[in-house]
Amino acid sequence: MTERRSNVNPTDIAAPEVQDPTRIGALTKDAIAALSKRGSEPDFLARRRAEAWAFCEKTPFPGRIEELWRRTDISALKWDAVVAAREPHTPARSLQDLPAALREEIGPASERSALIVQVDSSVVWTEADAELGTLGVTVLPIVEAAKKDPALVERLLGGTVRFDESRFTGLNAALLGGGALVHVPAGVTVPRPIRILISRQSPDVGTFPRVVVALEKGSSASVIEEYYSPGEPGIGVNVGVSEITVGQEATLHLATLQRWGSNVYHFGVERVRVARDARFHWTFAGLGGKLTKLDMEMHLDGEGSEAKFSGCYFGNETQHFDFHTFQNHLAGHSLSDLLFKGALRGRARMVYQGLIKVHKDAQRSDAYQANRNLILSDKARADSIPSLEIEANDVRCTHGATVGQVDEDQIFYLMARGLDRRDAERLIIAGFFEPVLERIPAESLRTLVTEAVERKAAV
Repeated sequence: MTERRSNVNPTDIAAPEVQDPTRIGALTKDAIAALSKRGSEPDFLARRRAEAWAFCEKTPFPGRIEELWRRTDISALKWDAVVAAREPHTPARSLQDLPAALREEIGPASERSALIVQVDSSVVWTEADAELGTLGVTVLPIVEAAKKDPALVERLLGGTVRFDESRFTGLNAALLGGGALVHVPAGVTVPRPIRILISRQSPDVGTFPRVVVALEKGSSASVIEEYYSPGEPGIGVNVGVSEITVGQEATLHLATLQRWGSNVYHFGVERVRVARDARFHWTFAGLGGKLTKLDMEMHLDGEGSEAKFSGCYFGNETQHFDFHTFQNHLAGHSLSDLLFKGALRGRARMVYQGLIKVHKDAQRSDAYQANRNLILSDKARADSIPSLEIEANDVRCTHGATVGQVDEDQIFYLMARGLDRRDAERLIIAGFFEPVLERIPAESLRTLVTEAVERKAAV
């Protein structure tokens, strides 16, 4: 029987009450320092918050003159209305204390090795199998991990994504709250997935999670990071950063599911570094949110490294998705394989810009990139811009993109057999996404993503 342990002591997490929530427009360096003091953070973390905020004060948000922002307008988002820090939630004493919607999302304990649940900016529940402790695996909220092992967190935090890359990375570093550190020592295999569930329930609040995953040489794990809200009132903003390193000969399957309510702006940087002979498979599903702007990068650092990306998105109403993917081959005999498919209905819009870059020393690299779009209404729109930048002369690289309307002959055929149009569309959508879903290696995760897509198709 699996023993489970909770790493959260309610008295460690709860902080003095904050009467007036601090908004982005009212932030000062003193307010940033107060965040560190309130959480009794190590000195290095307080210094990093201060440096990141100093960078933010002199750095504007990106404008539409920048190529990667040319097709996405965020001027309607009033940052001064966004709450940057507020009173922390009280940690739960049991899973039964969590809202029913979250409990339903979490599912049975037998399907995970560890779980972190974040509500707004507060981690309210942490658990891990006792077995992970004996194996030396760390699964903790970032701030808790920084207190327990400051040397490890100081080495990993910011090692893949620097705070001074953009106003968004600066904000995440300055206002960091929640998130997780997952560290797997060399040669260790984590038996079941580690789940990180980031949720929202308060209006007008900003969330700034940092997820750091580091697998050492020869280790293996699956990690699911999920962004979910049922649709709280007001506006919502999530500015997230995920830093992933896959050590030599290690294997990681990462799944990222975005299912925010229709009021949430989601900005994210997800960057993965893959070492020699390591294997990385990334499953992504973007289904929710009002506006999503994501940079997803896979850097193949070592010879023989491999990175696969299986992604899907489904937009309706006025949802806006803007995805940028980067397959960066820095070493030879490396392989990257990206398949990204999406469906759009209503007035939804998607922008995809993908780049495969093969550096001059990355001979015998093999890279593939495909973006396919299914348009389900006259007002929906998809712009797909795949590209290659090849500096080596002995490589195999292919890319392609398609944007097409739903086949009316297929709709007619299905309706002639008794289905209404929505059910006919749902079957066609299921068939369209099938090649992506088939690539998901874990059955439980494949079921999770499939059910999420089916629920969206039924709306």
